[in-house]
Amino acid sequence: MQSDKVREKAFQLCKEYLQGTWKAIQPHQLVIRQISGGLSNLVFYVGLPPGSRPSGREPSSILLRLFGELSAGPAQQYRLITETVVYTMLAERSLGPRLFGVFPGGRLEEFIPGHPLTSREMRSPEISDHVARNVALVHSLEVPVGKEPTWLGDTLRSFMNKVTAIRPEDVPHEEKTAALAVANWDLRKEIDWLLAFIKVVDSPVVFSHNDINTGNILVREDGSNNWDPVVFIDYEFASYNYRGFDIANHFNEWMYDYGRKDFPYYHRNTDKYPTIKEQERWVRMYVKTYLEQQQMQQENNGSSQQKGSINEKHFQESHILTEVAVYSLSSHLLWTLWCLKQAQNSNIPFAYYSFARDRLEDYTEHKAKVAHLINNNTAFDNQENGNLMH
Repeated sequence: MQSDKVREKAFQLCKEYLQGTWKAIQPHQLVIRQISGGLSNLVFYVGLPPGSRPSGREPSSILLRLFGELSAGPAQQYRLITETVVYTMLAERSLGPRLFGVFPGGRLEEFIPGHPLTSREMRSPEISDHVARNVALVHSLEVPVGKEPTWLGDTLRSFMNKVTAIRPEDVPHEEKTAALAVANWDLRKEIDWLLAFIKVVDSPVVFSHNDINTGNILVREDGSNNWDPVVFIDYEFASYNYRGFDIANHFNEWMYDYGRKDFPYYHRNTDKYPTIKEQERWVRMYVKTYLEQQQMQQENNGSSQQKGSINEKHFQESHILTEVAVYSLSSHLLWTLWCLKQAQNSNIPFAYYSFARDRLEDYTEHKAKVAHLINNNTAFDNQENGNLMH
């Protein structure tokens, strides 16, 4: 989109939705810079000119998100409606950036001064507690979207259907070895096996973020003590899903650091996977927060029974860590397929084939630890979780 069109659109939208000082300036005075962009979204920072201050409650800066060409189809339109509903609910509960406006083709969102969570920060007990708390708050939501937990299976198969056969001649030289290693896998067979295997553990269905990695956790830098220091962003994959996936996926992300500037643009260190003590601490905060939320909802509803008649087994540390053991596999396989899809259509500098190979290696190693339990559900309840984890 041409810069003059963006400026004019931003001016008209901010003038209409934000009011106040935004009505008293001219288009050329706006401070605009593009933050990200692709076929599906263009995101711009839009701020008042230097020296201008809000006259009331209006913000001094916002994010302008414009949906792109890929939002034209019916399926994408449905996804965008769902995403906006979710975004609004999270904003109202201070679990995400505020929403200042919704218009055909985009949104006006809160700009939060901050930085993406670093791998080091993620390992901090204090920050880890905040992440666990926020995951529990998200999982406590009742969201007006489909409640059937079909997201995992649908997404695995959707990614698989978008992956074409790997042609070595089309793969960059530094990625050939990784691409050939991945090409030897029968990934459709793995999907079928995995979707049958995860049934061995009883994991509650909750509203889930489904992509809790460092890039989607913003650490506030606005110096206010009135806010949670971390904010989850990018709810593109949010849906009802099995609780075990969200937690397992987050724990897997402890092993990956995406801050590297040179090839392959990430660091992988399996020793960084949270220890049993770190997992237990995380789970205790999660359970504490979730049960507090259930109690509050019970009191607000004036009900003598908690929503969903809570199964105590679901909140035992050992049970949750068993869920993590099983759903770690689904996390590794899903992002393997996502990487293969991206490798064939993305221009972002990232070693997608290398990352897919690494996730498959993690998948294989972890599968060897849990696969023998597929025909013995009882073993899961009696097995020491430390023997199942990384």
